[in-house]
Amino acid sequence: MRKLLLAGVAIAALCGVAASQVNVTPQFGLTSGYYAKNTYSSAFFGLVPPASATDELCIAGSATKVIRIDRIVIGGTATTLVSLPVTVVRRAALDTGGTAALTTANPGITTQIASRDTGQSPNTAPVATLVSYTAVPTINDTAPVYLDSALMTLNTTAAASNPQMTIFDWSRDIENNVQVPTLRGAAQQICVNFNAVSITAGALNGSITWTEE
Repeated sequence: MRKLLLAGVAIAALCGVAASQVNVTPQFGLTSGYYAKNTYSSAFFGLVPPASATDELCIAGSATKVIRIDRIVIGGTATTLVSLPVTVVRRAALDTGGTAALTTANPGITTQIASRDTGQSPNTAPVATLVSYTAVPTINDTAPVYLDSALMTLNTTAAASNPQMTIFDWSRDIENNVQVPTLRGAAQQICVNFNAVSITAGALNGSITWTEE
């Protein structure tokens, strides 16, 4: 009887040690810890969209890294209240032409792109390319993949209320093992498209967050 009790205690002790160990062999579908990816963000302010705006904000991929879009925020004001359909599309060919916005209205300005963790040594200069437009670009891929859509409302500039922001947020998808909008190769880009709607004296603000792996 004593031997049986001792054997039981020994087995229980071993089980306790095994249960307390950290899983060091990651398995598909199992999250065993938090590992931050190289993350970047950029904001834009006072962007004046062109008449009959199409692709208004774009991020292009890289030949060396996979770009995953985490979040896009866009909103603002106009002299006339307007609600417009906004779509997020992935194109297999880059837009050309158009007029890129200047200074703080363009998220592609290098000084506006920030690493989310300046103390993490792998966070070198980003390789994704961002741009916003004040004159419509030429769209070379007319059969894009539609990733998301929303209705964006721009309050009047004179309105006392705060402007409403339209948010495309895929960050929780990663936690649930769902694929997020992804760019593979320098020929691909993801754009926020205004579906040829004109905004009277618009002033747009927003931001985009992405990872590079």
